Amino acid sequence: MPSDSIKVITESLPPETDHFGYLTILQAHLSPDILPALNDILQDAELTQNIGWDLIHLLLPLPGAEKCLGSIARLGNPREVVLKVTESLQILDLDAVEEGHAVEDKEDKAADEVANTAEGEGKTKNTEQPAHEPTNVDKFCVLVNLLAILHPRIKTKYPSRFLSTSLMSILAAFRPSNQATLAVISFVHTISGKKRPPLPGRQSSLSIKATNTSESDPSAPDPEAHEDADPREGAVQNKLLQSFVTHILQDYANTNSLEWAARLQESFDPTKVVAGKTSLGESFREEPALQERDTLVGQLVALSRDLGMTDYTDLFNAIYKGEDETGDDDQDNEDSNYPTSPADIPLSKSGSLFLITCYVFASILFESKSPPPKISIFPDHAKLVKQFIGTEGPATIGNEDSGVIDAILAIGLWLEHNNNFVSGPLEDHDFLQHLQSLSLLSANTPSPTLRYAAHVLTSTILHAHPVDRLRLTFICDTLEHCPYENLKASAVSWLKEEIITAHERKSENLFGSTVALSAAQPYLFPDTSELGSATAEELIHILGQSFSFHMAVVNFVFFISGQNYAHVVPPGMLSVVEELYLGPLRAAQVKALTAFEAGEPESTINAALSGLDLQLLGERLSMCSAKIDV
Repeated sequence: MPSDSIKVITESLPPETDHFGYLTILQAHLSPDILPALNDILQDAELTQNIGWDLIHLLLPLPGAEKCLGSIARLGNPREVVLKVTESLQILDLDAVEEGHAVEDKEDKAADEVANTAEGEGKTKNTEQPAHEPTNVDKFCVLVNLLAILHPRIKTKYPSRFLSTSLMSILAAFRPSNQATLAVISFVHTISGKKRPPLPGRQSSLSIKATNTSESDPSAPDPEAHEDADPREGAVQNKLLQSFVTHILQDYANTNSLEWAARLQESFDPTKVVAGKTSLGESFREEPALQERDTLVGQLVALSRDLGMTDYTDLFNAIYKGEDETGDDDQDNEDSNYPTSPADIPLSKSGSLFLITCYVFASILFESKSPPPKISIFPDHAKLVKQFIGTEGPATIGNEDSGVIDAILAIGLWLEHNNNFVSGPLEDHDFLQHLQSLSLLSANTPSPTLRYAAHVLTSTILHAHPVDRLRLTFICDTLEHCPYENLKASAVSWLKEEIITAHERKSENLFGSTVALSAAQPYLFPDTSELGSATAEELIHILGQSFSFHMAVVNFVFFISGQNYAHVVPPGMLSVVEELYLGPLRAAQVKALTAFEAGEPESTINAALSGLDLQLLGERLSMCSAKIDV
């Protein structure tokens, strides 16, 4: 019975038993029912300093133990309790429990709904639900809150050493859920001494279990305090918190899509938003889950400002210097494992990029008064791309963290919109390399919104270059060498846009003459006669892989077949196109469509295109041939 347990733990208090024996008794009788009585017992600071640190791992799994844990953090030996808290963080496995607890939460909610329905029908029931063991995310938040109580209590020459260890433990355990991120934000607010309220002003479902008691509940002094902190410690601890916040921002933005680039693009060109469809900007204003993402990132950015991270020079230096170029690698010296100056502590490269992006984003969408950085596409954006995109080779472009790609594209779109194109020497090689990286993002990035943003940015940078020869070189190189059909389709659209622009502006350049099509013809209109020897199944696969390119080319042929653009078509080119490209492609399309209509399972199962796609291609091919013959 709970009363019996309470009686035992009360009557066995030291000096009736020694501290070790009392811990054994507590462990045998520990349950949620005795927690209020235990919390009263823990108000004895001398007792808590002797046993509190050994209770952390015992209390953490119990529902409702937050007050007891808070008392231990206030009154126990802060150095010993910090060690136990960081040990508990290190053994948390947040990855393994998320799915199980999600199922448990749904079952609990369903049970509550059934119970409420029963009540509404006049049925009697027990309204008290059994308390569940805290999830690992709950435990993480509680442990982080304990650290917020403990660290201000530690009085030593180098408090940054304790803080450094705790921050690394938090980062190792951190998984960027909203609940965990909110706990981290609250922790940094407390440790930094900033008074900005950590919770959002707008309505939010975000909450964390409080372990802090009221301010009237005093904390005991550090029993091992014997010297004042080194005068340099303030700066070191501030830099530790700066670095910590950038790493938290890095993890959160890479895990929770914020759609910076797409939302900026909507703001810059609202006409591209599909009529009747909810824009991303509206979604982030109206959907609670997306609101919370913006809120938490806003809190992290505000925290960064409070910690002094407002100098763009420092943030760009953190990106270009890199995390591996700081600190002392002498592991034989114990002191070398701890930072001794702010210069020893690197910011997160990606976190610094995200912070810059947030400042830019806020200046546009939220009309922040903070000025954006003074940079341009060349050389600044090109330099950023080299730091983050394709660092392991062109074949890896598009596999980077989604937050990194989003930030790179958002900054680029902002620079392009403001015509911040060139502020230094622009070499042809640098221009082409920059375009190649961005265009590969448009081909390989999994997110459709990021692919579109990359396409828009690539197109605008390409068309903005003043030299027509270089623009044509990039288009032809893409058509000739690119292995991605969707990117080759983009190259066809770039060529079309250049021809239209030259015509509208009456420009006397390569795109206003036959030179552009003469250069692009071998790659734009490949010989498709080899398709005649392919089986129907092979044709369905081939056309499925290259459908986007062929549709773009066929539409382009229809475009240049009119009178308006006859002056850019080399003499006799269209008849060659009909013979080598359109005719064999039409025959292949008919053969593949016949297989689809016959329902040949070996040909149509798991096909990369549909019968409707083949019908559409056939219609466009017929339209082109008819227009050429006119």
